[in-house]
Amino acid sequence: MGSLAPRPAPTHVIAHLSDPHLIAGDRLLCGYIDTATQLRQALSRVEESEEAIDAIVISGDLTDSADPAAYAMLLEITRPVADRLGAALVTTGGNHDERRPLAATFYGLDTDAPQDRVTDLRGLRVITLDSAVPGYHHGGFSDAQYDWLTDELATLAACGTILVMHHPPITYRSPTMAMLDFDDPARLRDILVGSDVRAILSGHLHVTTFGTLGGIPVIVAGGVSYVDDVGAPRELMIGVDGPQSWNLVELHSARGSERVGEVVTSVAPVARHPSWPALSDAVRDYLSTVPPDERQEVFSRKRS
Repeated sequence: MGSLAPRPAPTHVIAHLSDPHLIAGDRLLCGYIDTATQLRQALSRVEESEEAIDAIVISGDLTDSADPAAYAMLLEITRPVADRLGAALVTTGGNHDERRPLAATFYGLDTDAPQDRVTDLRGLRVITLDSAVPGYHHGGFSDAQYDWLTDELATLAACGTILVMHHPPITYRSPTMAMLDFDDPARLRDILVGSDVRAILSGHLHVTTFGTLGGIPVIVAGGVSYVDDVGAPRELMIGVDGPQSWNLVELHSARGSERVGEVVTSVAPVARHPSWPALSDAVRDYLSTVPPDERQEVFSRKRS
């Protein structure tokens, strides 16, 4: 049996949230969800993780109706958390957002142009692309956006690239949501093939799900506000106030013959549940006394 070698720490850690659908004031989303409370609780769990978070990424549907007061509230809630963590705050618009009020609140700009941007996280490039088609709920990019993305990817980033877009370029089970899909996954795939994009972070579906686009992982964060019931018949759309979550995305250095390192995603619940220590203090204390090259033998061996 091989020894249990120390696992290297991730080079970068991202807290990936999506679809807060924030509403200012006392109104509840769909008559059920206090969106501000949900977002605060999600960010509280991010802080409680005690991870070295490089960025808080929110992949669209920042607000439910593009109310400027809701955008201001989102910044009031998220910026102090990002500041305490020393993390970048990275956002992109979704189909419930509107470009002009988003640009005005976040960047002080009076424009309907998509706020596509690049954030550098110690060599990891995060590119946000607004996939919301003006006037519609389905997703897509303009020719200008595709050209801009192509130009950005022409230069490799030291630690690769993460692409953030609201509409995931993968197939989802719901025939209703299929009418609101990203409109040209093949064109995007052709641009990304051979690039340094390591993963695509998305939202929109209100479920945690995963897929690939030309071999690139597509990671979809479940909604912070509410979740679609995947256990219901696929022709229905049933909102659930319960299993809301966010994704902890860890990026690792390449090892051996790997061209790029692993991207590992763990799903973290927003709500707190009854818990107990799966590893007791006594076991932890004992393992700390065992030499590292013997720990796997001691911990893994079954006892009769």
